[in-house]
Amino acid sequence: MPTADEPKARDASPGRPSNGDANRHSGKKGLPGVAPMLARLTMIGWFVAASIAVGAIAGWWLDARFDTAPLLLISGVLIGVAVALTGMVRMLQRVGSD
Repeated sequence: MPTADEPKARDASPGRPSNGDANRHSGKKGLPGVAPMLARLTMIGWFVAASIAVGAIAGWWLDARFDTAPLLLISGVLIGVAVALTGMVRMLQRVGSD
């Protein structure tokens, strides 16, 4: 017989699932599956922003260095957009296959 200070023992009979087993077999997909997906989608957003920003900054710097005003800036932005779209499609395909 347990004393007042000892916790009560759980009923571990083979016919009754524990609370963890009932949650695991309920078929509900909870937050643990959502968090990694949100992290990946956030990473995709940062990748797109960084790709375009790096292209714009590189084009701006090259324009200042070679005195070609907006030509290399526009080229850098377009290259950044192309890299961002290509990477985003590849990452989304990976997210969709998981």
